Parts: sequence; C-alpha cells; structure tokens
Amino acid sequence: MTPVSFKGLSLGSGVPKICVPITGADPNTVIGQAGEAVSSSADIAEWRLDYFNDLEDTAGILSTAKRLVEILGDLPLIITLRDRAEGGKRQIADADYLKLYTQIMVRTEVTAIDVEWRRDPTITEQLISLAHAHQVRTIVSHHEFEQTPTKSEMLDQLTKMAQLKGDVVKLAVMPENNDDVLNLMLATHEASQQISQPIITMAMGSLGAVTRVAGQTFNSVLTFATTSSLSAPGQLTVDETRKILKIIAQ
Repeated sequence: MTPVSFKGLSLGSGVPKICVPITGADPNTVIGQAGEAVSSSADIAEWRLDYFNDLEDTAGILSTAKRLVEILGDLPLIITLRDRAEGGKRQIADADYLKLYTQIMVRTEVTAIDVEWRRDPTITEQLISLAHAHQVRTIVSHHEFEQTPTKSEMLDQLTKMAQLKGDVVKLAVMPENNDDVLNLMLATHEASQQISQPIITMAMGSLGAVTRVAGQTFNSVLTFATTSSLSAPGQLTVDETRKILKIIAQ
C-alpha cells in the first residue's frame, strides 16, 4: 500500500484520518456545516451531494463547491454523489452522474471525487481518466447495505476496484454478526498486502463501530465521523473518534 496525498494530507501513513460529512439540503446549510467541519478536529470534509435538494441547478452546485473550497481552506474536500442503490438519497442516471462530476472537476478546485464501482465501466473509466488529467483524486467505492459478503468475496471486490486505477478504494458493508466484522477486517488487511492503493473499509451500524476506530490495526486509512448529521449508520462524533484513535495509537 502506497500513501496518497490529499491536498498535502497523507492517506495511508500514520493514524487513520477523520472525514466529516456535509449533508445540507441547501447552500446555506452546506456552508454552515462546512464551518462546523473547520471548527472540529476533522482532517477531511465530504460533501454528500445526493442530500442536496436541487441537483439540476449545476450553476448553484458549482458556486457552492467553490465556496466550500474557500471555507475549508487546507481541509481537503471530497465530492460524493451517492446513488440510492448504494445507500444514497437519489437515483442518478449514469449520464447525469458523468455530466455533473465532469463539471465539478473541470470548473472547481475540489480535492477528490467518489466514483461508484458498480457504475457502467465506461463511465467510471472516463471519470477516473478525467480526474487524473485535472489533478483530482478518486475514491473507487462500493457499499453493501443489506449484508456482508464472505471474506474471499470482499477481497475480490477490493482487488477489482483497485484494477480501475483510482487513487483509493473503499468498501462499506452491513454486518449481521461478529464474524462479519472480523471478516471485513481480515479482508482489508490481506488486500493491503496485495494492492498499491490505500484502502478505506468499515462495517456499518453499532455492531461495526470498532471498524471505525481500529483502522490502524487492519490497514483502513480513513474513518467517517460527524459533527451533527449522520451520513451512515454507526458513525461516532469527530471528538469521540479522535480520542479513541489517540488511545489506540499510544
């Protein structure tokens, strides 16, 4: 696993980094949550664009994205447009997904975009290629909100995501028992020995909470925490997460 720089922040070395979601439905709420992110001890912010009310207002989205970059300053900004099939708030056609992400990468200074692995391969390939051309990082992601695959299946998923040549790979699963949580951690650790990209994984819900703070043990490089609004079940607050990460790293 080779560390990757997100606006000067190293993902893949040292203690796992903390990302806080921005989930506002309108520009004012988004900007307010960005201020909360800056005031927290988070390392990265993620704008969950699927929570935004007006996805047809491209000009408004671009304006808000530019304002976010200004407010966040040194904090890297990930843009995520999560489809309902992946646990998001919207159903988004491939063509619309490609068009909006393209505008964001070409016309703003965002740090990274999240690219869903299960999209049409021609879409993911175009987005990753365009991102590389515009010095935008890519997180290739997949979410299993109904179950946890077997360890071998998760290892295979992480390996196939890495083959798309994005900068980071991400897998989130829903555990039904302790074995699911342990299998995710084992799959992550094994994948980190086999692929070059940094890996982000988590088991969601209260059962998987340990995976959000023990990433340094099994080689998950980023965890998601909240200042106010949850973007996934089982998230801890930024302060709680920071305290636990420090204790584990001692």
